[in-house]
This record gives sequence, structure tokens and C-alpha cells, in this order.
Amino acid sequence: MRRTSSLDGLDRAILQELNIDARRSHRELAHRLKISPTTVSNRIDRLEKEGIIKGYIPVLDDELVGWDLTATIGIRISKGKLREVEERLARDPRAYAIYDVTGDFDALLIGRFRDRRDLDRFVKHALQDPQVERTNTQVVLNRVKEERRVPVSTRTDERAAGNP
Repeated sequence: MRRTSSLDGLDRAILQELNIDARRSHRELAHRLKISPTTVSNRIDRLEKEGIIKGYIPVLDDELVGWDLTATIGIRISKGKLREVEERLARDPRAYAIYDVTGDFDALLIGRFRDRRDLDRFVKHALQDPQVERTNTQVVLNRVKEERRVPVSTRTDERAAGNP
């Protein structure tokens, strides 16, 4: 089910600033946006309570911290067992993201692995699950783009980019 929020221009401006550097103080954000620190604080509190801001994390270079291999794994799962299998796979810290998808597979897992052997162990373990019918693994050779920040735009920004 799709959830929507009622973000106004100021909320979007605050989120855009946090996307640039979430470590900025409320006072600095207020100065940049020409509003009061109290307004910034109240807005951020509301955005956190509504779940729009889920948390604050450093964006790490996965290779520099030992995750040298990224792979996508298409997974075909026995009928009626999708959520159960996905929840089991999601407990593994190597699973970066898991999506329900259309097409030949039921789920798409994006994972980070230490090396080929680590990926091999992961896939073989997944295939031992009786509800996993088959997998299709693709190793990422090069990253062209990997943006972890969610874009925040205004209607004006979208129109300027050619989106109606």
C-alpha cells in the first residue's frame, strides 16, 4: 500500500539540506534557510515522528570496510512462501536490499559479500531452503551509479527537469 505525506516547501528544503549533510546543527540549517532554529527543530521532530526521516547514518564506502563484491540474486520462491523466505534472507547482514519483483523471479536480493567464496556460501545456503526453487546470480563488475540518498524535489524542480 502506498503511503503519502504532506510535505510542504519548507519540509522539502530541510530534507534537501539534510541530504547534503545530516550532521549540520539545527542552528546552521536555520541560518541557511533563513528561518528560526525552533522551526527547524519542530519540523525535524515531526518528520521523524511521521517516519519520513527514518534515521541518520554515515554513508560508508563498502569496499574500504571489506565488502569487495556486490551481487544481485533473483530468487524463485514456492507459491505462498514469499514473505517467509524474504524475512529469513533479510536477517543476513550481507543482504543489502530485498524487493518483491515481477518477471521470472519472485524476489530480487542485492547483497554485499567479502569475496567470491562468501557469495558462494550465501547462495548455497539460500538454495538449501526448501521454499527456494532456484536463483540467478549476477556479479556487479563496475558501479556506474549508486545513490543512497532519496531525492527531494519540489514541483518546480521536477518541471525544470522535464517531468510533468
